[in-house]
Amino acid sequence: MAIYHFSNQIISRKKQQNTIAAAAYRSGDRLIDERTSEEKFYKRKVKPITHILAPNHAPQWVYDRQQLWNEVEKKEKQWNAQLAREINVALPKELSHEEQEQLAIEFCKEVFVKDGMVADLSIHRDDQENPHFHVMLTIRPFNKDGTWGNKQTKVKEMIDGNKQVKAVHTTDWNTKEKLMYWREQWAQYANRFLEKNGFSDRITHLSNKDRGIEILPTIHEGFIARQMQREGKESDRIQINNDRKEYNKTVIELAEAKKEKQIKERTEKFVRRFTPLEKKQLRESAKSLRLFVNYENINTRRLQLEKWKSRLEFSQDSIEKYKKLNWIEIETDVLNQAENILEREAKRFLEKYYPDLKKDELTKDQIIEVVETTVSQNKMLSNKDIEKVFNELERKQIEKDLDVLLNNRPQFVLFLQEEIQNVEKQFEHLRLKNGVNFADPSTIKNASDKDLKKMQFLLKQKENMNQSLDLMDLLYDYQLEELYPHWDGRDYLTLEQKEFFVMAEEYFGSTIMPEDFSSPPRKYSKEDQHKIIFSLYRMNTKDERAIQNQYRELLLNDYPDFQINNQSYMNMFYHECMRFADEIGPERIDQLRSVFDVQSFDIVEESRSETSNTFTWYSKPYLPANGSDFFSILESAIREADRKWREDEFEQQHKNKKKKRQRGMNR
Repeated sequence: MAIYHFSNQIISRKKQQNTIAAAAYRSGDRLIDERTSEEKFYKRKVKPITHILAPNHAPQWVYDRQQLWNEVEKKEKQWNAQLAREINVALPKELSHEEQEQLAIEFCKEVFVKDGMVADLSIHRDDQENPHFHVMLTIRPFNKDGTWGNKQTKVKEMIDGNKQVKAVHTTDWNTKEKLMYWREQWAQYANRFLEKNGFSDRITHLSNKDRGIEILPTIHEGFIARQMQREGKESDRIQINNDRKEYNKTVIELAEAKKEKQIKERTEKFVRRFTPLEKKQLRESAKSLRLFVNYENINTRRLQLEKWKSRLEFSQDSIEKYKKLNWIEIETDVLNQAENILEREAKRFLEKYYPDLKKDELTKDQIIEVVETTVSQNKMLSNKDIEKVFNELERKQIEKDLDVLLNNRPQFVLFLQEEIQNVEKQFEHLRLKNGVNFADPSTIKNASDKDLKKMQFLLKQKENMNQSLDLMDLLYDYQLEELYPHWDGRDYLTLEQKEFFVMAEEYFGSTIMPEDFSSPPRKYSKEDQHKIIFSLYRMNTKDERAIQNQYRELLLNDYPDFQINNQSYMNMFYHECMRFADEIGPERIDQLRSVFDVQSFDIVEESRSETSNTFTWYSKPYLPANGSDFFSILESAIREADRKWREDEFEQQHKNKKKKRQRGMNR
C-alpha cells in the first residue's frame, strides 16, 4: 500500500556541506565545483530522472544545473550560510513510472515554483520497492528582473523606548507553518493521483497522535544493536522495540475493528451493492482505463476520445492512424461496459429504496443523482428532497451549457444558421408536396393534419431559433457599445463581423480600435508562438493521457492567460500565427494546422460582392480563402460599415433639410 514519507533538511556551509556535491549525487551528473575545480560524480545503477523547474522571472542560467549551484555558492558569503533546502519524498509505487513523474513535477511546480523557488528535481528508482524523489530548492529568492533578491531585510523598531534593528525574512519558506503546509499538500496531490488512476489507497500527513492512534514510537536501534542480534546476543534496545511493536499491533487491530464497525453502522442502511462479477469487471475497467470509475470520469474520458477521433479522421491515412482509431474503439467499449454496470446497479438501488418512483420517466443523470445523494446523506429522500435534487441538477446543467455556449459562440451561431436553413427546406418540401399556396388560403385544406402540424412545428422552431440569433446579436451589441461608444459604424456590422471584434477584445485583453486593424498588435512573440504551438500539437497528437496533461500544464503554467477552452480565443491565436507564418516556419505552421484540422486555405470559399467583403463562418477556425489575411478582411468590413453609416447619415440629413424646406413653404 502507499506510504507517506516527507523529510526536510537544510544544506548549509555550517555543516560543511556543498550544493555541487549534493546536486551531483542526486542527479547522477558530473558537475564541476568552480571554487575548488573539483569534479563531483557519484555513479548510480539506475540513472535518475531529472528536471529543473523555475518561475518565469528566474534567469535562463538556472536551467543549467552546474551553473545554478555554483552561482548559489558564489552568492552566499557567510561561513554559516544556508545554501539550499532539500525535500525527500516517497512516491506511491502503485502508480506507473510516467504517473509518478507527472505527480512529482506537478507538485513541485504548484507548491514550490509558484512560490518563487527554483526546484532541482531528481527521481530515484534504484530500489523498485522504494521509488522516491529528491528536490533541491533555492533559499534565496529572485527579484522580478532575474537578479538575486535578499533573504532578509533590516527593520528599525522601538523596544522599551530604544531604537533597535531587527532582521525580517523576506519569505516564509523557513517557517514551521510552511513546512506543515507542504506536507499536507503532498498528501493531497498523491491522493488525487491515486484516485484518478483507480486506486483506493490513501496517505496522510498527520502523525499517529493527531490521528488518534495510540501507538508507541520505536527507538533508534543502531548498527551495534543489530550486530549483537545477528551474533545471537540480547540487546535492550531491540527488545524495547519488539515489545512496542507487539503492543502497537494490538492497538492497530483494535482501531481497525472499531473503524470497520463504524463503517458498517454508517452504511448498513444505504449501501451500493455490486455483484461479484460486476466488482471484478469494474476493477478490470479501472485498470484498463487507468482512472477511478465513476460517471464523471467516464463522461470526461468519452469526450476526450470523441475529440481525438474527430481529429484523426482529418489526418492522412496511415498504419499509426488506424492503430489509434482501433485503440479508441476498444477504450470506448470499456467505458460503455463500466457505465452499463453503474447504471444497472443504480436502477437496482432505486427498486429497493424508491419502489414508487417513476424510474422510466427519469433521465440517467437524475437516477444517478438520487442514488448518490441518498448514499452520501445516508437517509431516504422525501419528494421535496428529490425535487430539490432535480432542480440543482438542472441548474448545474444550465450553467455548464451556458459556459460551453459563451466559449463556443461562433459554433453556436453557425449551428443555428444551418438549422434554420434545414427547417426552411423541410417546410418548403411539405408545402410543395401538399400544393399549399399561402396567397390562396383555400389550398391549405389540401394538406393532411399530420403535415399541417409538422409545418406549424417547423415554423415555431424557426421562430425560436431566430429569437436565439437575435439574442446573440443583442449580446454583441451591448459588448460593442461598451467597447466602441463613439464608433457609429458598429451598428452596420453583420453578426459574424460583430463576433470578430468581441473576439479581438477577449484575445488582446484591451479594446482594439477600428483603425488598429490595419496594423494589429502582436500578443505573442515568435518564441512564445513556437512554444504554444508545440504544446498544443503534443496535447492533440499524443495518445498517452499523462503526456497530454503534462503539456497542457506546461502551457498553462508558462501562459496562464491562454484560454484553451475558448474557441474565439483559439481562432485569434491561429490568425495571429498565420500573419507571421514566414517568421514562424513551415514545421510549426504544419503543426498549427493539424491542431485545427486545417489542411489548406482553399477548403473554405470566400464570398464577395460589390458591397461586401465577408467569408464563410467556419468552425475550425474562420478562414479566409486563398490565404487572404484575416485582419485585412476585418479592415474591409470596417470600411464598409463606415460607408453605410455615412450614406445613412447623408440620407437622414437630406430628409431633415427637405422637411425644413417643406415647413418653410407651409408657413
